[in-house]
Amino acid sequence: MEMIHKKLGQILNESVLEIRGDGRAGSGLLLTLQSLAGVAVEDPRLYVQEWPFFSSARKGAPTRGFLRLSRKSIEKASGITTPHIAIMMDEGVTKMVDFAEGVQRGGLFILNTPRTPEEAAKKFRLSGRVYTIDGDALAEKFLKKPLGNVSVFALLSSILPGFDFKTAREHLLHHLQKRRLPEALVEANAELFDASLGQSKMADCDFAFPSDHLLPAFQGYGELMPGGQSRLRLSKTHFTSAFARTGFELRFSDPENSCNGCGHCIINCPENIIQFCADEERGVKVTGADVARYCKLCRECIEICPKKLFQEVAV
Repeated sequence: MEMIHKKLGQILNESVLEIRGDGRAGSGLLLTLQSLAGVAVEDPRLYVQEWPFFSSARKGAPTRGFLRLSRKSIEKASGITTPHIAIMMDEGVTKMVDFAEGVQRGGLFILNTPRTPEEAAKKFRLSGRVYTIDGDALAEKFLKKPLGNVSVFALLSSILPGFDFKTAREHLLHHLQKRRLPEALVEANAELFDASLGQSKMADCDFAFPSDHLLPAFQGYGELMPGGQSRLRLSKTHFTSAFARTGFELRFSDPENSCNGCGHCIINCPENIIQFCADEERGVKVTGADVARYCKLCRECIEICPKKLFQEVAV
């Protein structure tokens, strides 16, 4: 465990630790990631970004969540495609999605399954450190139904550096109480958390072929910009531009290829004038802005760009 703490601690210090979870609606994936984020924000040295990625879904539909942790400012705002840690909340989701997609060799897998790490790694063709815990069976004992999220949360709390069981337990109960669960059910979840500690199994496995779990090629964002709520925001059809101050214009400059692909400028531009191309490493690379017809110098891109690649200049 000390080696894992050291490895993950190095990632936290030098870059961003990325965690992606896959489950099904009703499996408790959201509670797990929210509780982890709640523990993380207690540490004033950590930056935390957590969000779910699914719309309204019937019970059993696939759900996905993202969590980023770092001791540096987190500039990314995209989905996590190459996670350091991949969570599989229940085996049913594997029939619909590839929970291991994009995980590099040597990554970590947290699996809610009765299988041993070796059995699970062989079945799902995993290469890396595999942790398994039979959270469903543990939950049956305390909650009278199979629900592995509390056990998975307890396991992650033991792996992530800087997390302690007491704080993790408190945040779990806090989130359950916010949902107005009966006190007896909250206490049953607390007992389940305690019982889950030390129940996981671990093994380093290598069953993935080079062609397994590859990321699909980036195809761009399509006709609308990411985050665009409707076509009404596009000035190419509504001509809401030409309101910039006389004598000034927007200028984009990136001579050192500093764009990190966060996409903030693309999302926040009300005129859809940010120009970009697909980039294999960053997902997207901003190349400029169509200022000739559509820019009204609202300064959204100037304010939001973490690399300060946009400027308002006199002409």
